[in-house]
Amino acid sequence: MKLNPSQIIEEYGRCIELISMDPFFNEITVGLFLKGSVMTVHSYSSKQGTEKRLNEIRDRIVVVSGALPIDESPRQATFPCKLIDGCCSSSLRFVLKEAVMKDTVKDLSKGIVCKDLRSDMMLKVDGSESENGYVYKVSGDGNSDKPEIRYRAVTNGLIKYGRFNRVDNFSLTLECGNRNDNIINLLLPLARNISATEDSLAADDLAGQMTTQSLGFAAN
Repeated sequence: MKLNPSQIIEEYGRCIELISMDPFFNEITVGLFLKGSVMTVHSYSSKQGTEKRLNEIRDRIVVVSGALPIDESPRQATFPCKLIDGCCSSSLRFVLKEAVMKDTVKDLSKGIVCKDLRSDMMLKVDGSESENGYVYKVSGDGNSDKPEIRYRAVTNGLIKYGRFNRVDNFSLTLECGNRNDNIINLLLPLARNISATEDSLAADDLAGQMTTQSLGFAAN
């Protein structure tokens, strides 16, 4: 039996993020829901192949975010911290967008690094265990007149988008204090250019509102 929107919310929880059109599969609408510790990828589309595509997106979520697949359901996953009280859920909107809109695998073999957009530096984030949990510190290599300003700005961006805990001007921990290099690696390119990312998020929010209001999160 096909569930209606209110039944979906009852079954899967609140919608964390909505992609109004999946460009890689028939432009269907894809939502990521969160209930307790469980994330669920869902679409109202009844087009042939939709279930397979949702399974693929779940698998991509696992790869890009370090989530754990729930074996009994190929559309569900969780985090090692179990997302207690919404812990680590702020990054999920970026996780879904990455999982749906891109098909590349982010390389962590050289650590968490990213070219700075406002200097010649390569930004990097290193982590280490501490009494506060696993602490990530922003730094960089290369030329910049005032590198500390960029490190602080990037740290602020990471904290804003991930709702992380600040340790100092250049350091942070995840809400749960656990290690998750995938999430930091995913958010670093966004944190280096916070104003452009905020503009993009505003546009995405508008598109999502139009989809849910005019189509009722319909089967595109």
